[in-house]
Order: sequence, then structure tokens, then C-alpha cells
Amino acid sequence: MIDAVVRAHVGAFKISADIEGEGVTCVAGTNGAGKTSLMKALAGFVQLDEGHVRVGGVDVGRLPIEKRGIVLVTPGSFFPHLDVKSHIKWGARLKGETLSEEQTAKVSKDLGIDFEGPVRNLSLGMRERVSLATALLAKPRAVLVDEVFSSLHDREAFVKIYGGLAKASGVELIFTSQDEADGKLADRMYVMREGTASLNGS
Repeated sequence: MIDAVVRAHVGAFKISADIEGEGVTCVAGTNGAGKTSLMKALAGFVQLDEGHVRVGGVDVGRLPIEKRGIVLVTPGSFFPHLDVKSHIKWGARLKGETLSEEQTAKVSKDLGIDFEGPVRNLSLGMRERVSLATALLAKPRAVLVDEVFSSLHDREAFVKIYGGLAKASGVELIFTSQDEADGKLADRMYVMREGTASLNGS
């Protein structure tokens, strides 16, 4: 369950959003609507002027970024020098956890990761699949996916699979999209306009 009240400024741009729900949430809006700033505020990279961020009943809004248990995935969220298998295990290893080959193999198969080698040699879409797998296998409280799904050729099927894996792991998922039609891939959708998010655009 995510319960967040976000009031923040990014320069002169004001963010206002009340996000509440469980499972998969889509935040839709045109380029420049404030989606990325909202994701950064939830993750702790933008300081709140007012409000709170609670995930699973835990108030993480005043915790350091590394203690929040929230992972923000962007198109640049990858480590080019790592090979695919090491990358996928990186997040869990950072938390001192060991993943079994069975765990990594299942998630890799489900997410269409059937390639190896250095991440730097992969296409953008393949890099993003690896980043998303890495985030999920770290078992955070929440994964925030900012403008990443849109570049995948099998976006709709991938989001459904990824959302299912997140729910099975007890991980909240919020993703952004420029297409309001992607709301059908989520349990709820917020529409963002000029920095303000509203449920279903109401």
C-alpha cells in the first residue's frame, strides 16, 4: 500500500499529488507535466515542502534515500561495466542477500532476458529489461519506473508480467507514461497536468 501526499517545488515548478493505492499504479501525462519530478520526490531526490510518503505502513518520507526501500528506474539506470548475470544480482547483493540461480533464471525468463555479456553492449531495450529485473530482485518496498516501459516493443505484455511479478513479491509498482491508454495496464491511474496529479484525470 502506498499513501503519499506530495507538495514540492522543482525550481519554480510546483508538484501537487495525493497518491494512494495498492498494486500497480500508472501516472500518465504529457512531456513536461511533472511526472519525473513526482517520481524523484517519492524516491527522495526532491525534498518535500509538505506531505508524507508511506509504503506498506512505513513512513519513509524522512528517511535517507538509501533507507527508503524505493528504487527509481530510468532509461539510464544501468551499470555498463557489469555483465548481465552480475547486474541482475547487484541490488540483492547490495542488501547482503544471495539469490539462487532458480530465482534469477525465472525472472530472466519471464522478462525476456535471454542474452549475456556486458550491459554496455546491449540495446537500450535490453538494458532496460536488465535494470528492471535488478530492481525487482532487490525486493524493495516499491519500484518506480519512469518512462522506461514505453521503449519496449512488447510493452503491454511486459507491463502485465512485470506487474504480476511485483505483486507476487509484495512490491508496489508505479510507472509513468505519456499515453493515458496505459492506465488499462494498472490497477489505478493518475493523470498529471501542469504539476498536479488527479485520479483518472478527474
